[in-house]
Amino acid sequence: MLSRKSRIIVGLTTYDNELLALSVGALSRISEKFTLVVYNDNPATSVTRTQIRNLGYRGPLYIINGEYNNGLLAARMAIVNFISASKINPEWFIFVDDDDILLNLSIPDVGDNVFAIIQNRAVVRNRLVDVFRAALHSPNLRFDDENISVIRPYLGLSGMLVRFDALLETVGVLAHAHSEISDIDMSLTFLPPVDRMMWSALNIVARNMSCPMLPIYMDSINYVATDMDSGNMKYGMPSRPSRNCVEQIERAIARYDAVICAHVASDCADAAPMGQD
Repeated sequence: MLSRKSRIIVGLTTYDNELLALSVGALSRISEKFTLVVYNDNPATSVTRTQIRNLGYRGPLYIINGEYNNGLLAARMAIVNFISASKINPEWFIFVDDDDILLNLSIPDVGDNVFAIIQNRAVVRNRLVDVFRAALHSPNLRFDDENISVIRPYLGLSGMLVRFDALLETVGVLAHAHSEISDIDMSLTFLPPVDRMMWSALNIVARNMSCPMLPIYMDSINYVATDMDSGNMKYGMPSRPSRNCVEQIERAIARYDAVICAHVASDCADAAPMGQD
């Protein structure tokens, strides 16, 4: 059963369950206490408590085995909605992908107006030994921009500590905007940039909450992403644009942002007392 006093929740999404040996194994070595929620988006498999325990994780745990392959966005939203329905009310939340490594859950002393802690991420590109070193939390990783590079800062939602109340409100907006977001997804010729889109949406929502919030930046690495087996195709679509990659992704984010802004403005108008604009 989930602890209702958990300050931090890690939301882990998985499809290729074999990769849990990497992500859960790394989570088991984190010293900070947290609750783990696993969402399995592969309807052909079933993730069990015994499986997660055998990978070394001993903390509070809940597993959701999806009946359909709904994709990353729906899987993440399902985790957040489950936590809300369970009335756990954590202070902080972080998403982790099944093929990546979370190094720590260190949270600085920040004010209530901070909704996210932006950090850096390392990306392993070529060598298997670097994946093992990162998984063992080795301090001997060498950042040479060939085998391992550093994204400073990383502006996406995976690996980023965020306030749960701001994330929950964002998921509500995303649910209301589901139809328009799906239309944009279908119009793209590459895999929708879910991680970037969710981060941008969180920014818009947090800055428009009744008490506007801002992120802070820590110049530290808390997450290692593996990019060794990333082919050109994923889920039947190119994983990234073949031409003008940055420009095409930015244009897509701008379209998503316009939809989110419209829904945030609509929600604000609906909540305004009569006689106010």
